[in-house]
Amino acid sequence: MTVISKETIDLLQNFSTINKSIVIKPGNQIQTLSLNKNILAKAKVEETFDRDMAIYDLPSLIQVFNLFEGTPVIDTAADQHLLISTPAGRSKVKFFYSDPDIIVQPPEKDVDLPTEDVRFRLEAPVLQQIRKAWSICGVPDLCLYGHNGVMNLSLTDKKNETSNSYSIEVGETDDEFCYCFKMENLKLYNQGYDVTISKHNVARFEADNVKYLIALEPNN
Repeated sequence: MTVISKETIDLLQNFSTINKSIVIKPGNQIQTLSLNKNILAKAKVEETFDRDMAIYDLPSLIQVFNLFEGTPVIDTAADQHLLISTPAGRSKVKFFYSDPDIIVQPPEKDVDLPTEDVRFRLEAPVLQQIRKAWSICGVPDLCLYGHNGVMNLSLTDKKNETSNSYSIEVGETDDEFCYCFKMENLKLYNQGYDVTISKHNVARFEADNVKYLIALEPNN
């Protein structure tokens, strides 16, 4: 029997926006890979799981967790299904596993950046402000510019020079560069991150408990 913490449920909720399916492996880590294989996320959690759990519909499992007041408890004793209940066990849900072979999973080998070329700190309030600005501006790209000694994150549309835009300073640099993401790929848990960008068009967003590798857009 394993108690599932609210933080783990919140992380699973975030991971479900990357891929609605997941295979949870034995241990205290959860990870997911987007269907397009351009977003990889990994997190350390409080729980230690004792078996593979292939979940095809992760949003539905999260709804089951939220069905119970307080912290839900899972029982993994059965081979075909998960049993979710209240701590007292008075109400229960049987949730069946899926075939893991139909789920896009992260590679077994640990993946990281090929090079580390630019670093900056993305504070949680800045991330929240960027998301608010995105909802207003409605543009698809978030670009990190290094110019005249300053690093700026700018919401823009790379294909439209007259699009609305928003920018915020995030650091200093001696280099000149431009790296761009699609905002729809920045499916980050709400907190601050140490960000490292590789010139090979991939970035790492890292916090104490979670790490994302996200592909950048090619510079045209």
